Amino acid sequence: MPPRMRRTQAERSARTRDALLDASIRMLHAHGYGATSLLLITDAAGVSRGAMLHQFPTKADLMAFVVESVYAEELQQYPRLLAGAKDQEEMLLAFPEALWKVLSRPSGVAVLEILQGSRSDPALAEKVLPIYDRIEQDSLGNVSRSTAVDPALLVPMVRLVVWAIRGLSVAKTIHPDLEPTPAAVTLLRDLLKAGLDTRLLAVGADKGSRA
Repeated sequence: MPPRMRRTQAERSARTRDALLDASIRMLHAHGYGATSLLLITDAAGVSRGAMLHQFPTKADLMAFVVESVYAEELQQYPRLLAGAKDQEEMLLAFPEALWKVLSRPSGVAVLEILQGSRSDPALAEKVLPIYDRIEQDSLGNVSRSTAVDPALLVPMVRLVVWAIRGLSVAKTIHPDLEPTPAAVTLLRDLLKAGLDTRLLAVGADKGSRA
């Protein structure tokens, strides 16, 4: 029997970080930010406190890692979910359901728990709010490039849709039997369609003709 290959330090570190990421998401989704302690996370991850502290000296450091990692994974989901859109209008109308499918997952709820926790945790706020600001700017850029939506309406529209979906994701944790695609998500799509039909919203070449 050939000898087992020993993992390198980098491989061990990556495995520890992956375990802590998975455990953090599960515990935040199940218990919320306030009740999710480092001890709870390390127990769920099956790693020692020392191993965790070697990677993340503080809870805020770990939570910042969660936000960054979840966003990186979410970016991989949107192209697949929006691939069926034939033009810029269809792309815009597909956003509410795509956001719901991504943000209502445990990882999306976990990030929302972290953001809410930053209200009463200055150390956490210092770490994660700049990250979230960057994520929002990236998101605005992605929506702008894919739909060319009227710049005057880009920020309020994206914030309205994203935070409506985040609110619905909280509702799903309270009512797990919520329908797979809530009627509110469909209504958001219909409201965007009404905005396009009435020229309140405009995308692409239609931007200049908005009344």
